[in-house]
Amino acid sequence: MKRDPFTLKIALSQSGSASGELYLDDGESYDHHEGNFVWREFVVESTKKLVKISSKDLASKNADRVVDGVELAAYNKGNPFANALSSVRVERIVVLGLKNKPSKVTLGNTNLEYTFEEGVAAIGKREGVASKLTVKDPGVIITSDWAVVLEF
Repeated sequence: MKRDPFTLKIALSQSGSASGELYLDDGESYDHHEGNFVWREFVVESTKKLVKISSKDLASKNADRVVDGVELAAYNKGNPFANALSSVRVERIVVLGLKNKPSKVTLGNTNLEYTFEEGVAAIGKREGVASKLTVKDPGVIITSDWAVVLEF
């Protein structure tokens, strides 16, 4: 399963934002003490016309923070463990709670394929099933920085 693709599920707050982290290591050794791991931050930021879903390296920004009780002297985002996952992709991004269907979903200059199922937005107190946007195979790698933009 180490090289299985990921599905990111995002449940929006009432303000249309969300954030989360992903930490991966080999799960077998203490190589993470040497900085052999992947630590990603996922953030959703919303304006009236755009929703931006981004992935950024969190470990290089926080090398001085403790990882499993060990403070890292340095971190290399091209570490052997991260390199071993360099082909692991995000196969799907699912966003719950959008107010409206986007007119376009892009990664850079590339239009992405998506589906939208009507439902309840994260804003308000209506009952029912949340709206669901599914971005199919956005072409992003789990260990890379990227941003998918929804336009309305």
